[in-house]
Amino acid sequence: MKKLQLINASTVFIATLAVVSSIFLLVYLTGLENHRSLYKNALISTTILALALFFFISIGLYKGWKLKNTLGNFSHYFSKLKKPGEKEFDGAGLDSLEVLEAAEGIEGCLVSIAMWLVVGVFGSIILWAIGAFFWGIILVVAGILYWIIFRALRLIFRHSPSCKHNLFQSVKISFLYSILYVSWVYAVLYVGHNFI
Repeated sequence: MKKLQLINASTVFIATLAVVSSIFLLVYLTGLENHRSLYKNALISTTILALALFFFISIGLYKGWKLKNTLGNFSHYFSKLKKPGEKEFDGAGLDSLEVLEAAEGIEGCLVSIAMWLVVGVFGSIILWAIGAFFWGIILVVAGILYWIIFRALRLIFRHSPSCKHNLFQSVKISFLYSILYVSWVYAVLYVGHNFI
């Protein structure tokens, strides 16, 4: 049996995110200059990514790559996410503004400052909770992408022993999986552009 070369899944994941984001950014920035539509930009980006995927898989199969899971269980990152505390602010005293109307002079000024401090702290807590919510969404999306990329590439690189140093076999399997993994994106773009 041919010895396979282990590739870190975390490296592939980070490289994939960097390549995908830079290609999208580059295509859309050049599209602004040329006044291309969003649909054309999406088609160009998808085609470039499909070619990059094809070449990456072909090289990996030809060299005999095998993915090594270096990120481990992605769900442990969710436990590190800070969540808002259990204490809830009941808002007592914010509903009745008679205190502000009755107080005059220095007392009214102090009550106003105290109310602004309470509202500021409450607003900060709300913004922090919203930030934690969006950070959680980012982690979920990253986890989904990691799982898809890791599982899909592991499935492909299962063929590495039979493709190692066999260019025709590597290109054939790479072409098949590239078509399978990218054709649904073209279908979504086509349906979205023509029927929605």
